Amino acid sequence: MEIKLIIKDKEKTFIAGRPMGRIVRNAIEIMGKINLNNIGGEELDMIIDFTVDAYGKQFTRDQVYDGLYADELLSEMLKTITAITGATVEKLETKNE
Repeated sequence: MEIKLIIKDKEKTFIAGRPMGRIVRNAIEIMGKINLNNIGGEELDMIIDFTVDAYGKQFTRDQVYDGLYADELLSEMLKTITAITGATVEKLETKNE
């Protein structure tokens, strides 16, 4: 996974390593807590904090808010969650075949 943020007027790419089990658990927990049709500030902070953790705290919540355009923010954050949960489900399905 990778995410690109604008930090100090320069685009910087961050790469996430292979996620540990706790990150998968947290992704599933977040998906159960949020209503994508009605996301408030607390839910958005929770999703961004999860993304920061998933990328090994290479950047901060504030850097995400300040480094992504408004129309990209939510989709980029959800991309991280779905990449983690989707990869896990895909591996499980492959092993069960």
